[in-house]
This record gives sequence, structure tokens and C-alpha cells, in this order.
Amino acid sequence: MATELLGAKMLAPYFGASLYVWSTVLAITLGGLASGYFFGGILSYKYSNKNSLFYVLLLAAVFNALMPFTSKAILQAVGNFSLLPAIIFSATAFLFPPVFMMGMVSPLIISHITVDVKESGKAAGSVYAISTVGGIIATFLTGFYIIPAYGLTWPAIVNGIAMGIIPLVILIKQNKFWIVLAIASACLLYKKTSNTNQYGEIKVVFTSEGLLGQLMVADQPNYDQAGIVDNYTRTLYVNHIGQTMLNLKTKEVFPYIKKMCEVVDEFHGKSTALLFGLGGGTLANELVKRGYHTDACELDTRIVEVAKKYFYLDSTVTVYIDDARHFERTAPKKYDLIIFDVFKGEENPGHVFTAESLQETKNLLNPGGIIVVNGNGFFESHAGKGMRSICKTLLDGGFYVNVLPSNNNKNELTRNLLFFASQNKNELPGNKDYLDLASVDMNDAVVLQDEFPVLEILNMEASKAWRQGYISYSINTFNKRNIPLFR
Repeated sequence: MATELLGAKMLAPYFGASLYVWSTVLAITLGGLASGYFFGGILSYKYSNKNSLFYVLLLAAVFNALMPFTSKAILQAVGNFSLLPAIIFSATAFLFPPVFMMGMVSPLIISHITVDVKESGKAAGSVYAISTVGGIIATFLTGFYIIPAYGLTWPAIVNGIAMGIIPLVILIKQNKFWIVLAIASACLLYKKTSNTNQYGEIKVVFTSEGLLGQLMVADQPNYDQAGIVDNYTRTLYVNHIGQTMLNLKTKEVFPYIKKMCEVVDEFHGKSTALLFGLGGGTLANELVKRGYHTDACELDTRIVEVAKKYFYLDSTVTVYIDDARHFERTAPKKYDLIIFDVFKGEENPGHVFTAESLQETKNLLNPGGIIVVNGNGFFESHAGKGMRSICKTLLDGGFYVNVLPSNNNKNELTRNLLFFASQNKNELPGNKDYLDLASVDMNDAVVLQDEFPVLEILNMEASKAWRQGYISYSINTFNKRNIPLFR
């Protein structure tokens, strides 16, 4: 289970943590275990020598310890391939071997501790029970403590060492010194990463691994007409998808924030705002500048610290560490303006945009209050079914809705969509750039419900296009400068 979690997190900086990735990781893990059980059973029958168990454990240990290095090499080699084949090939190449070898261990142990056929069921039950309990403990430790504290590289190496130390000692005692040579050769693949956090003119000022994803803050140079670095743009990446941007010299932010604030400026008599999804806090800061008493709800504690330290979050913003759905039920007050700016990398979390969730949000609004949703830029095309469904869910909930692109560019990949919703049509300011909803075919859109969590599926094509764009842009740029995918 620790290996599965580490493998999924190693894929995340390149491919995110989408349904594609987790489905692939689960399938490869189960396939590796099933194959290991099968071939382990054959091996236990043909080779009853205990050394076969030690060799398998040692190979499993080596594959585990090498995962950080094989994964980086494989991801960089296939990252530009079509997204789904690249995910499946990558996970198979570096995750299947260690899981396969570990799958072989259980039948080998059972064959060596079974002395009587009548005891075979008891032996198998004991082995799988101990294995399962160990998996539960490893999952909690790895997910909640080890990865956030130590990243991915050293936990994988230590995991391999812990797994291989006993069989290695036993084999050395049997004068199997060739094993030491083989392990030493494998260790030559290890290349110590530099402690510096500057890679050419890109400065990585913060990086953190965690169960909720990889966070990275990087300062990337802007050049003047003479090709000289003029200033830097600081970007917060979650699984290598840009979540917040701030020009350190001009204080420019993402275009969707500027566009949203143009509309917000037209609201009158509104003073309290709630922001779901803090990011770097640039939107929260803009709301404060406009006189809003601003609260924010953010699930990841690390993001709050990043917003304060690297993006200068205004000290008057009150931040609640909570999931949006839970906070909707426990919020201490009501608001004039509620903004959903929630993304898991490239994905809008589906449970936040269901009809039930929006009804709970409605209960948090003061009379005449406004809801704003920030989504990806796909709407009219087939890939826009997810955003059309958010729109239909708002309409079905009794809201009047206007949809505003973040820029005039009709390229859906390079824009965001802003949904402005109110129970009173007169509360929505006019804007000549609103999309004409009457011309958009909404027949294939669905009303999102808790009972049928399908937003991630509806958004798959859009998320895939967004992820592919970032692979071509930022990830490959970072790779060329030898910036590690993960620590």
C-alpha cells in the first residue's frame, strides 16, 4: 500500500491526480498483485528452497528503492505521448515490477510455514491478515505523515532498504556475494540531487509533497526587449498546474481575477465575501482592496502558509481549514458574495457543484447575494459538457445565470469561465461580453447530484486538454532545467 501511494504521488506532478491516474494506479496495483500471487504459487511449487523467498524479497526491495529514479526517467521519456497511453505505460513500467515481486511473497511464505495440508487454510489466513494489517498501518503512516514530512524519494529508498536488509544478510551469510555486487550496480543508478533551488533563471522557492498533491512555488523570469531579465512572475503550482500567478514587479494577476473584479466592482451595498479555495490568496487580496470583509475556506493547510509567505495574503482575511461542503453546513455567518474558486490541479471537485451543495450555499447568502463560480474555459464544444452541467444545475436551482469568459479569445483552452448566479435577475450587472446562453445547446447537460457524482467524468476531455497543455508548457520547461519532478 505504501508503494501504491508513492507511485500515485510520483505520477501526480506529470499527470495530476485525476480519475485517469487513480484508476490506472489501482488497476496496475491489483494486476501486479494478482500476477505475483499466481507466479508466486508456481514458484513455491517448483522451488521449495527458502532462498527463492529471499531472492524475491530482495528484488522487490531493489525495485522499490529505484522507483524515484526509474519513474523520473520514464515520465520524462513518455511525457509528450498521448495522455492516457503515457499514464498507463508509465505506471506499468515503474509500479508493476515492485508490486509484482511483493505479490509473490505471500504464497512463498505460506508454502514454507505450512507443514500439514490441514493447516494450510490457517497459514494462508494468518499471512493475509498480517499483510492486510501491515498495509493499513503503512497507508496511514505514508499518507498522513511520511510523504508530507519527507517527500517521495527517501521514503521509497528507506522502504526498499527495510524490505531488503534481512534477506540480504541471510544470503551474504550463505556466501552469495554476487548479490552484493548486483545491489551495488543498481545503486550506481542513484544520482544525488543538488541542494540548490535555482535552475538557470527559474527559482524554485518552495516545494512540498502531501496527500492532497504536490505544491511548488516558482519564480520565472520576464525579459525586456534586450533579452535581459526584467522581473519575475511567481506561480503556485498544484501537481504542476498553475493555481495562482503574481508578477512581483507589476503585481499583475491571472486574467480571470481581473475580469471577475470588473463585475464585482458593479455590485452595490455588498460588504462580506466568502471564498472557497484560497490558492495563493491573490483573489482574496483583490476583494479586500474593494472593501469586502473576506473569509476563505481552504482544505490544504500548506496552501494557507504559502499564501501568507509567498503571495502576501492580507492579514485581515480569515481562513477556515475545512472542506467546502462541511463548511457550508457550519459557517458562522452569511455573506453577500460567495465565490467558488476550487480546483484539484486541473479539476473542479464534483461534490462541491451538485444541486444539494448549491442549495446549502443558497442558505449562506444574504438577501440579494451573488454566487460566482470559476471553471475551465470549455463550454460550447463537446469538452464543455461539464461546464454546461454546472450551468444547468445553477439554473435548475432557481438561479439566474450569466456566463463570462475571462478574455475575448474564443480558444477554450486559454480562458476560464465565470458563472454569475443570483436569485434576483436585477442583481446581475450587465456586461457585453456575456455568452449568449440561448445559442448554446444544453440538452446533453445534466443536473449534478450527490447520488451521481459525474462532474469529473464529464470534465475528462477538458481536464485532459488542460493537463496536456501544461505538460507542453511548464513541465517540459522545468525538465530542461533539471528541476526535479518531486523531492
